Amino acid sequence: MFASNKGSPPHRGASRLRPCEIPMIASPERCIVCGSRPRALFRRGDLSVVRCPACGLEWLSPFPEEAAAGTMYGESYLRRWGIDGPEALARVRAMKESSYRSFLREIQRHRAGGRLLDVGCALGFLLGVAREEGFDPYGMDLNPSAIEIARREFGDRAQAGPLGPATFPGLRFDVITLIDVLEHAPDPGALLDLLRERLAPGGVIAAVLPNAASLTRRILGRRWPHYACEHLWYWSPANLRRFLQDRGWIVRALRTGIRKTYTARYLHAYSACLGGWLPPGLGILGNMRLRIPTGEMMAVVTPVSSPLAAGDSLGR
Repeated sequence: MFASNKGSPPHRGASRLRPCEIPMIASPERCIVCGSRPRALFRRGDLSVVRCPACGLEWLSPFPEEAAAGTMYGESYLRRWGIDGPEALARVRAMKESSYRSFLREIQRHRAGGRLLDVGCALGFLLGVAREEGFDPYGMDLNPSAIEIARREFGDRAQAGPLGPATFPGLRFDVITLIDVLEHAPDPGALLDLLRERLAPGGVIAAVLPNAASLTRRILGRRWPHYACEHLWYWSPANLRRFLQDRGWIVRALRTGIRKTYTARYLHAYSACLGGWLPPGLGILGNMRLRIPTGEMMAVVTPVSSPLAAGDSLGR
């Protein structure tokens, strides 16, 4: 339903962008976890973040209009990461596939094989790894340019547009992945409710998203790279667990300290693009691969009514 930042890094020397330079619309006036009124946390350029004093949930206030409407995730969203030829595409693909392989192996502890839907599949890199791991993969993304590339390998199994009745009609999925997606959704609860309807009995949803209680967030503060205008929500493990349980989900796993594989060039360009902190000397490492903690977490959930949830305790 929502595109993710599964693209590629910008060209070397890409100019530093301001955090947000787009029209804004109102965001929720009360916390979607506990109903409390938020307090201002910080402002950086056009980016304004508020925090719930009760449960700690953070969100942008106001929301960028394009992010809330999904129109941000067009051709320019991936173009700014600049895959500039087959060699660059291959490097980015190998980098991303390394991360996705570790995510899928974690998911297989809860549901091995079956039909998988990757929401926000971008160029389809996760779909290829899922197929290697024994899943029957499908993908969708708001970005038509990304889906055009994904369809070269996956055909009609990759579809552009929001999730709806016309998206893979009649199919239910054993696994639905939300890798770098839930933080983009203006109404995360509504998105999860919609995906619940597309889960097969015993199916699971696996989400990877920023962890606002992470060590990197505590060290970097407002320069944390995840503070970006396309990221509307910033969860901690505690308030994410509460939100999910209150909406009828069993939290089967909630793992912090997630590591992703990046090239040094990708990290340098990503931070420069979003205005985040730049580690000294990072750029000179070029295409060296680094497997690093990114200040993210992974949640695996199943509906309370799911057969898989029978006898399971709420959260663990």
